[in-house]
Amino acid sequence: MKTNQRHVHLKPLRPRPERPAGPLEGNVFGALVGTVDHVTLAAETGPKARDNHVYLWLKVNWGPHFGRYECAFNADSYQADMPVQFCLHEEEITPGDFPSVGFWNASVSYKRLGLKQADFCPVLGGTLRSLIYHYAAQCNLASAYGVTYKEGNGLHDIHMNSGEKKSGKNPNRDLEDGVLAFYRRHSTTASRRTWIFTKFASQSL
Repeated sequence: MKTNQRHVHLKPLRPRPERPAGPLEGNVFGALVGTVDHVTLAAETGPKARDNHVYLWLKVNWGPHFGRYECAFNADSYQADMPVQFCLHEEEITPGDFPSVGFWNASVSYKRLGLKQADFCPVLGGTLRSLIYHYAAQCNLASAYGVTYKEGNGLHDIHMNSGEKKSGKNPNRDLEDGVLAFYRRHSTTASRRTWIFTKFASQSL
């Protein structure tokens, strides 16, 4: 799949889960890891959001978090003055870099990962929607870092949650920047992980 997004080369990105959490409690930040069940453009279980989202459904096949979960990902913005920007980063990984399925406590900071404003580009047309469908169809495993719905049946805020101006409408949440990661195993070449980072133009790095 071709896009106009360049692949940035940063220091190794390792926002690894820290420790297992309990069953999905509401309104907590963490990493949900599972296989892709399906992708849709309409919310099924969570808040009925505007059409600026893609909904990635992840399935956990075993363990205390068994089930299917909706992950609401901003593919665009409904505010013309606050467009979405994104960064695509791919890297080779080892078998040990594949995370365990389930929901895990985690911490992520775009700044601490070394991301810069220059790494991000604007969303043109349906670029992000196409990327999600593309990588969801290819991956063996996916992880979504975000905040759980209050009902515990999914995640949202899968985007940068810091870098807001003091006068901004949204609060800054330290170490709770959301991101998607797709894991692909290969039999003849190195396995790969693709990160999709998103932020709003109102946020600064």
